[in-house]
Amino acid sequence: MNMKSTSQHMNWGALLPAYVILGGAALLMLGGAQEISQNNGHPFGVVLALLASAALFGVLVVLTWMNWRAARFRASRWGWYDQTGQKGGFLKGFLFGLLGVFVVHMVLLFAMVTPSAPNAVRAIASISLQPISILYPVVAVVAGYLTRFVRATRI
Repeated sequence: MNMKSTSQHMNWGALLPAYVILGGAALLMLGGAQEISQNNGHPFGVVLALLASAALFGVLVVLTWMNWRAARFRASRWGWYDQTGQKGGFLKGFLFGLLGVFVVHMVLLFAMVTPSAPNAVRAIASISLQPISILYPVVAVVAGYLTRFVRATRI
């Protein structure tokens, strides 16, 4: 039987646009952080630019991991026996995503109302509480689909 390796099943054509666009944006954010630092900008701006760059590189890592996992599953199907992926798992990931955002929300709320916290921490926590409601459906749906993907590509 002709066995194929995982690397022969990788779909590099699907990853290339993400590498070009997201990788370029991440490098641009790194350059922005350096520019802010050189021009004596606020350190908070440097931190935000570095966090944005790390987040974009993190998205690239997740996309590469997903492609590698799907390629490994496709390569295993070419082996001695045919495998089928497991179904389900969306609801479990959805609930864990909701729970994670809820925990972050409660930590920010606690930081905002704690009287012994420094004023800067209380201000950042109160500002962060406003847009966190958008994260509830986004993180829950993404976590649900990632859990479903992991179950579907399990060997």
